[in-house]
Amino acid sequence: MKKFTSVHDVNNIKQMVEQAMAFKKNPFSSDIGKRKTIGMLFLNPSLRTRMSTQKAAQNLGMQTIMLDAQSGWKLEFEDGVVMNGDKAEHIKDAALVISQYCDILAVRSFPSLSDREKDYADTIVNNLVEYATIPVLSLESAIRHPLQSLADMITI
Repeated sequence: MKKFTSVHDVNNIKQMVEQAMAFKKNPFSSDIGKRKTIGMLFLNPSLRTRMSTQKAAQNLGMQTIMLDAQSGWKLEFEDGVVMNGDKAEHIKDAALVISQYCDILAVRSFPSLSDREKDYADTIVNNLVEYATIPVLSLESAIRHPLQSLADMITI
């Protein structure tokens, strides 16, 4: 799977829910993540999302690398911008670098609430999907929260 940004990215959602329920019932039953690394890029903070995702990855045998874009390390998302301001990396370059060191990229990006059209275009997540060479998992975006949708389906 190249991306999980929506439940619509999954071919068989029923099978995914069943597998998630099995992992929930026995969280240490698989080493599916052994020798794998998940990079977790947070463009805005979330205690529950960070803790639950990191713990789930560890339960599956993965190592985690936390990237906090809030603490001074900023990304540029616009094409054609001269990189001489406060942005450390362009998303194209950052996605490729992260892809070299991680097997999965999980990203959380909240809406800017300043440009509705840009928010609804889900620019940040879509740019990462386009430029990363590894699967991209949305922890929450401007328009969707696919892990919450999956959790809701498991609960229902």
